[in-house]
Amino acid sequence: MRLLTILFLLLPCYGAAEQLKLDGFATIGLTVTDSDTAGIRQHISQPHATYKDEFGFTNSSLGAQVEWQASKNTQFVGQALFKDNEEQNLDNIIQMAFLRHSFNGNWQLRVGRTGLDLFMMTEHRDIGYTYTYNHPPTEFYAIVPHQNLDGIDIKYTRRLKQGLISGKFFAGKSTAPIISDEGFFWDVELKSLYGLVIEWQSYDWTFRANYTATQSGNENDQQKQLQAALALVPDQIWPQKSALLDSLNIIGKRFNYSAIGTRYDDSRWFLQSEVSYIDSNSQVLKALTAGYISAGIYYENHTLMATLAQAKSNNRTPQRPLVSTPELDLLYNTLIRHTNFYLVDQNTFSLTLRTEINHYLAVKVQLEHTAIDSLPSAFYLHRNLQSGDFDNSFNTLGISLNWVF
Repeated sequence: MRLLTILFLLLPCYGAAEQLKLDGFATIGLTVTDSDTAGIRQHISQPHATYKDEFGFTNSSLGAQVEWQASKNTQFVGQALFKDNEEQNLDNIIQMAFLRHSFNGNWQLRVGRTGLDLFMMTEHRDIGYTYTYNHPPTEFYAIVPHQNLDGIDIKYTRRLKQGLISGKFFAGKSTAPIISDEGFFWDVELKSLYGLVIEWQSYDWTFRANYTATQSGNENDQQKQLQAALALVPDQIWPQKSALLDSLNIIGKRFNYSAIGTRYDDSRWFLQSEVSYIDSNSQVLKALTAGYISAGIYYENHTLMATLAQAKSNNRTPQRPLVSTPELDLLYNTLIRHTNFYLVDQNTFSLTLRTEINHYLAVKVQLEHTAIDSLPSAFYLHRNLQSGDFDNSFNTLGISLNWVF
């Protein structure tokens, strides 16, 4: 936040600003589902979810974006967004706040809070009007809570006969909350974060590749308490004790994110797909593969699209202690909520119909069928898990009104 404060203090220095542009965007989203155990939400930072026999409006949002052309080559961009957050503070509301300077037609520098460029829809994922999906595919977009980067990026763009190629390097840090069952809240800090994005555009095609590396910068109070409790258990009673202690020691652990994406759009048909792989030296998230593929057709002011998305990790549930007592059982059940958070194995097939009412208003209807091999899952909030009767297959209907103004 100190960097953002400095940027705001610098704004009055640009008294000769040539142009100020202010835009707004909003989404009113309705969600219904037939799942009684998996509460539907769009990302793992969302504190509220929708269950069977409920009408959920937590996917609604309201935002504004300001662009200030301070000089011929320098611009300020800021974006604020009100959505379903655990805490409504300045740090959560400000999605972007950066100064952009173009040295020439090839080189561009940005300093401040930018979008963390992991996805094809990084820069506009919160502006529902700009894409066909009712919401970005959960299996791919929901697993990483971090959307922002506080730091710097530099981009080089060059036009070739075969198309437009660009490369971007970024570095900084990021903080975002993870919210789970029973009031679990962890404001996750990523430090020493850096990445490289290469993109090529040619006529109807876009290709991009991303590599990002970072380290965990903090831990939550529950992890400290679990470490202290687990350290008291003799090794003979719990042979996996050392591995579990290592999984709880998250500070400084390495996380790598790699992704490739492509899009084809000839104004009649379109195809979009992204695949990612996350690995680390932490037991909490050893390896996770996620991806989706979407295909659609435009017809007058309508768009019809089908999407298949999937996410799967290789996490394994730790073994129980060799002795069963009420205290050990409670400790084990608490531990697996931590170690199994990224134990995901699911796929979703969806059909989406988007209708543009005019140039600033669109309606979307999306029907999804999800099959899950493992609950609880990081993607959802949960209830009634003690019954043992999990909803491993459920349907979700999303309807949204999206506009820009």
